[in-house]
Amino acid sequence: MLGLVSVVIPTCRRADTLKRAMDSVLCQTYKTIEICVVIDGFDEETRQLVMRYIEAGKPVRCVQTTGIGGSAARNLGVQMAQGEWIAFLDDDDEFLPTKLERQLGLLEFDSEKRHLAFTSVLTYKPNKERDTYVLPYMNWEEMTCSVGEYLFCRKGRRTIGFMQTSTLLIPRKILLEIPFTDGLKKHQDWDLLLRMEAAGVEIRHLESPETIYHQHDMTAKHVGQQNAWRFSEEWMQTVPLSRNAQDAFLLSIVNRGIATDRMMTSWERQKELGRRFLKVRWGVKEAGSYVYMAGLNMVRSYLK
Repeated sequence: MLGLVSVVIPTCRRADTLKRAMDSVLCQTYKTIEICVVIDGFDEETRQLVMRYIEAGKPVRCVQTTGIGGSAARNLGVQMAQGEWIAFLDDDDEFLPTKLERQLGLLEFDSEKRHLAFTSVLTYKPNKERDTYVLPYMNWEEMTCSVGEYLFCRKGRRTIGFMQTSTLLIPRKILLEIPFTDGLKKHQDWDLLLRMEAAGVEIRHLESPETIYHQHDMTAKHVGQQNAWRFSEEWMQTVPLSRNAQDAFLLSIVNRGIATDRMMTSWERQKELGRRFLKVRWGVKEAGSYVYMAGLNMVRSYLK
């Protein structure tokens, strides 16, 4: 008997993109599925949309909260799920038709093993939907690095890798053991993957792009893109990162937030950038990418 895959979709006030996301799940070539929608807060329009799917006999289940946040909403979706596999899908992303079938094949349909799979994504720059490209640029299984190094260190001007929530397929029993960390305003997927790696979960990469990752304009109100560099710097100290990954995260994620923080003057931004610049261990191998990141963010700090 084929294993049931539960696709967990947390959502609130984005009924238009939620419909696209749900339809992409229902169009999967792998048919043993259910959709677990967690409406995170009062949202009558979305509730009515989901009810239309349920009334039409679609394999959809739904729960509504008072507003508990993304991590807790995903954990609630895992708890309500009946499948032995969990796939996550953000309400503004979508699966390509063979996503689940190919991931299950990669994991040999074995939900008892301590492993998970992510896929590459088809994406584009904000407002340039026709100019698509594939992330990550490097195959995880060809690299000899940690998750943190894959996500934050650079090969030339680009980060080595890319792992995102909407690409993940994980046995449910692992997520019950290692859930999302509640209360995180950013970096929920990175936090989960770093903790799973530390717990010995094997990570597999399906190199073909099987998820469409819709990027957003940084001026839009999108939680994962809010400038919260102080939170990012504190979070960095709580997760298992190698020194190289920590230095790269500091110079890219944290310093980019500082450089674009318009609550500070240009001089204040430059001082904060300089302090983090001095914290970095400057190895010969990493020096080129570190200089590039430091210089780029210094330029950003001067922009209005």
